[in-house]
Amino acid sequence: MTIKKILHPKLNFNDLTYGFFTRKGGYSKSPYNSLNCSVNVEDNENDVKKNLILVCNELKLEKLIKLNQIHSSSVFVVKSKNDQINDVKADGLVTKLKGIGLSILGADCAPILFYDKISKIIGACHAGWRGSINGIIETTVSKMESLGAKRNNIISIIGPTIHKESYEIKKDVALIVKKTKFYKKNNLILFQVNDNKYLFDLPLLIKESLKYSGINNFGDININTYEKSNLFFSHRKSSHINFSKKGKTGRHISVIGLIGQ
Repeated sequence: MTIKKILHPKLNFNDLTYGFFTRKGGYSKSPYNSLNCSVNVEDNENDVKKNLILVCNELKLEKLIKLNQIHSSSVFVVKSKNDQINDVKADGLVTKLKGIGLSILGADCAPILFYDKISKIIGACHAGWRGSINGIIETTVSKMESLGAKRNNIISIIGPTIHKESYEIKKDVALIVKKTKFYKKNNLILFQVNDNKYLFDLPLLIKESLKYSGINNFGDININTYEKSNLFFSHRKSSHINFSKKGKTGRHISVIGLIGQ
């Protein structure tokens, strides 16, 4: 099996292993083909386990840490390799332990990876519109600080996510976004199409949130999951294609880990 990961030059460090993985090269069958890494989407559990082993081996890590993501602003600090957290409901992870991968699942929401190159502390979070406006990025950065990281030293990369031209929202969600400090800083986050339809720029909101949290060294993979649904899972694209019934799709994975024992 050959699996493919997307990298960003800002995270090119010898002591770091990471990747924003595509949906290609795994064991899952349609409609989860093929590197689906979620057991919560009715895929075959054994196929998912084999996919996760592929990812773990590709990054030369001992194990992957996964969350039960709930679109929250909760972040879990991994303090021991023996932590059993696969049932923890949260949307962010931070650690300074080597050999373990912090993983985020996605299918339009943004995976964001963090690295303090001085203190050797890593973080990862899942940022949809709810988590972003409720502070998932600030909480992730604060938890990294609690381990010894410094905001000035943190590098952050936004992974594949849905882009503005593909992300229609209605007035009710737009009104919530408009109340945020991020929108007040940059009203290009929303583009009004008509009275009840807006286009929402999630990556731009995330960038404003990063700047608000004191993270100025950040990059963007700049891939639209909706447009590139052949390479990445897109929940929204799947729902539009299967509009008469709930669209089924998998979840791609993004992982960051520190090399070593």
